[in-house]
Amino acid sequence: MLTPKYQEIIEILTDELNHGSFNQGDKFYSESDICKRFGVSSTTAVKVLNELQQENKVTRIKGKGTFVAKENHRSVVLLTDLNMSNGNTEGVKVLSAQENNQQKIQEILKIDSKTKYFEIKRLRYIGDEVVQYTVNYINSKYISKETLINLHNFDSVYQRIREDSGIDPYKLPYSQKTTVELLNDKNILNYFNHKKYPLFIYQKRRTYLPNVNGSILEYAFTYKDPAYWGYQTDSVFGSNI
Repeated sequence: MLTPKYQEIIEILTDELNHGSFNQGDKFYSESDICKRFGVSSTTAVKVLNELQQENKVTRIKGKGTFVAKENHRSVVLLTDLNMSNGNTEGVKVLSAQENNQQKIQEILKIDSKTKYFEIKRLRYIGDEVVQYTVNYINSKYISKETLINLHNFDSVYQRIREDSGIDPYKLPYSQKTTVELLNDKNILNYFNHKKYPLFIYQKRRTYLPNVNGSILEYAFTYKDPAYWGYQTDSVFGSNI
């Protein structure tokens, strides 16, 4: 299947943005520049710039042009999750653990339509407050089906995977996107019964299998109460790391 021309251009320009051809805030290619360089129509050039802006790679300013976004992209930093439990005890409640076969999740995990996956839903507590809701979708090859008989087997999903498969998910490569979202699903929001406003930290994570290009061990999404979570980043530019 042929890659659309605009997508090819996006990949080329993204590679330039990711590998130092531009600095943050630099003037970027105009629609005319893209048309001349790649021999495409203005419609295609506009689509390319719109897609790059949607991905927060560039910023388009009316009357001035297109500029490289000032936000950091693929910067090497030390990331620390801040758990603001303030000394309160923490706990986990497993809501459910079952096999499932939704096509959308099968495609994300890169498994065929006949293969089921494990779906685990959990709550995390600090004191008596629910502070996190997580759904993990796990490739069924890496968890024993017999463990489904007891929900406590999934108090720690990564420990479960480690014991059943010998693979340590904490040591695997992953990609994670973190945003702030309005939580409109009342079934989930009801767990956070103290929340007046449905604004949450929302994370989507993919954990990749070792030595298998592109294969997925886990796909997960999480809603976190921002009153209990935060992040600290420290630049490693110029360090000895």
